[in-house]
Amino acid sequence: MDFEKVVKERSEIYDAHVHLGPSGQWLPYVNPEVDASTVIDAMDGAGIKRAIVFPNPAPGDRYPLYNDMIMDSVEAYPDRLMGFGRVDPRRGEEAIDEVHRCAERGLLGIKLHPFVETYRPDHPDFDPLFEAIYREDIIILTHTGPGFASPGYMKKVLEDREDLKIILGHLNEGCIPLSRNYENVYADTSGTRVYMLEYACKHIPEKIVFGSDYPYLNYRVQKTVVDAADISNSLKESIFHSNLKRLLKG
Repeated sequence: MDFEKVVKERSEIYDAHVHLGPSGQWLPYVNPEVDASTVIDAMDGAGIKRAIVFPNPAPGDRYPLYNDMIMDSVEAYPDRLMGFGRVDPRRGEEAIDEVHRCAERGLLGIKLHPFVETYRPDHPDFDPLFEAIYREDIIILTHTGPGFASPGYMKKVLEDREDLKIILGHLNEGCIPLSRNYENVYADTSGTRVYMLEYACKHIPEKIVFGSDYPYLNYRVQKTVVDAADISNSLKESIFHSNLKRLLKG
């Protein structure tokens, strides 16, 4: 595959999964701290038109500060960056207040990470948080994977909120039934494998959006996963931009 030719021929790419800003010391093998200008440079190099950005993991009560940095970054690059806030659900009313503040300040969604923040989405104590996000009519982007991050735990969240907007991070087999059964549940491709993408496209082709997980993952590799998949070019275009644009407009 001529990767550079693919980049030039692609009409536009929207990235649903980009970290930005400082980070807590939670991984020994990577420093994910990047500022807005570095993200823009990476996007330019990869041919990314627009990206959803949200804070890196933060200890304690730092998310409001990190969310302010997201707001400032979006203000600096309004045509390139779309902002999501981040909260620690275990902080109860503080987290709920931060959801409302983020929505009032124009952020489009909230990033959640059951593994990093150590919570199960189906625990009743977190229901008020999900209700606040739902009432604000903003999007959830949640990490998915093993343990607390199993996509199946989000089914409880959706029981009384069937039109809640969710992007399930890191497309895996567990994402497929949830996305298939709920209109506004999508999955991003960050970290997925070619075979999983091909399998998902047979079941939820209109629900898959491109995600890079930059700077944790490499833009070249994440784009190549989509381009290497045995799916139609029109479907690749949908994954790279049309599907996410539809969710954002909804």
